[in-house]
Order: sequence, then C-alpha cells, then structure tokens
Amino acid sequence: MGTSKSSEHAQAYVGSVSVFSGRPDPVWPLGEEQARRLLTLWESLDPWAGGAAPSAPPLGYRGSLLRGGGREWHAYGGAVTLREGPGVETRLDPGRRFEKLILSTAPDGSLPHPFLDQELHA
Repeated sequence: MGTSKSSEHAQAYVGSVSVFSGRPDPVWPLGEEQARRLLTLWESLDPWAGGAAPSAPPLGYRGSLLRGGGREWHAYGGAVTLREGPGVETRLDPGRRFEKLILSTAPDGSLPHPFLDQELHA
C-alpha cells in the first residue's frame, strides 16, 4: 500500500489542517514538488509499532492532512496514518517531520500560526 510511483506526482494533491474553530478547515493545493517531497518522506518512515496511534483532542488542533490519488494521510503527534480504500497503515513520524512539512506548504495567512506553534513546539 505504501509504494510510490512516479505517475503519482502528476496527480492533484491538497494539504489541510484540522482545527476545530467553528470555521471550515483550511485546504490548499500542493505543487508537484511539495507532493513529491511528502510522498518521499512517507516512504522513508518506519512502521508504527507502539500500539494505537496518538488520538487528537476533540477541540483545537487535530492534525494535518495530505489528500490525493484516492488516499489520505493524517499526521498527528508523531504518527502518520494512511487510509487507502479499506486499508489503513500507520508509520512513525519522528520530530513530526511529515506533519510539519504539510503545514509548511500552507499559503501565508491561512493557518492560525500562534496556536500551531504552541502545539508543535510543546
């Protein structure tokens, strides 16, 4: 399920952040290079072996997402979970690199940075 193909890079990918704020979550398109970097990083991550992945709280920041090619990656708290059809795979995200890389692709002014800075540097 986690295999990347070069044809994937031409597909449309979007980034998003899940923040319960009473407003729609920000969603933005990713460029081909941004998507390629995220897919390459995903391929380099080790399998999650620590039981259940961290759960996001019901309010506030609940993670960053990458969507494309019929797949969705959800990154939160040091884990990235890929959902592809009925399949689910979770990998370890040391230093929350995948999560932060998605967030770094957001257009200026689209994210509540002080809140996210507090969450990601805690």
